[in-house]
Amino acid sequence: MQDYTVRRYSFDELEGEARETAITNMSNRLSEWIDQHEITDYLTGKLEDALGGENDLDIAYSLSYSQGDGVALYGRLYAKECPNLTLPDGTHHIELVKNQWAHHYSHYNTFNVEAYDVDYEPIDLTDTVIVPQLRDLCKDLARAGYKYIESACSRESAISYLDNNYGDEFTLDGKWDSPKGIVEEVSA
Repeated sequence: MQDYTVRRYSFDELEGEARETAITNMSNRLSEWIDQHEITDYLTGKLEDALGGENDLDIAYSLSYSQGDGVALYGRLYAKECPNLTLPDGTHHIELVKNQWAHHYSHYNTFNVEAYDVDYEPIDLTDTVIVPQLRDLCKDLARAGYKYIESACSRESAISYLDNNYGDEFTLDGKWDSPKGIVEEVSA
């Protein structure tokens, strides 16, 4: 058996393809490290801003650039919780109810909207703007979610993370994992 010494480089010392390898690998790792709760909290804040208040709506989403991906909202929303929406006159609350598409997808078209007055009588939503307004809100939330994810694992974020968290930890090819069987030099 032979022992080998692995020389380590700082991120600043990497050049060309090795530097690009380190950035790409870190960008991929940052993407893997994004916590679903982090995205949910971000989207919840955006939803509250858009509606003009706190609410108890459930946010369902899939943001992986696949067909059927997006953001959907479900649950009951009281008129007092959404002053920024244009509700039909006399609306006490609206219900966003999962439809047949909600079992496979999460996007702006996976819920039906129902409105009720204070006596829980249904309100006709024909010729109202509330349904398109809610669907547009889901589209806006999906765009914001994608933008958040892209920012979190962007080239700039990867470089910043590498600069701040990795010292002399790179091999000459820009990787930070040693090849199998290589024994690293231990500083005394």
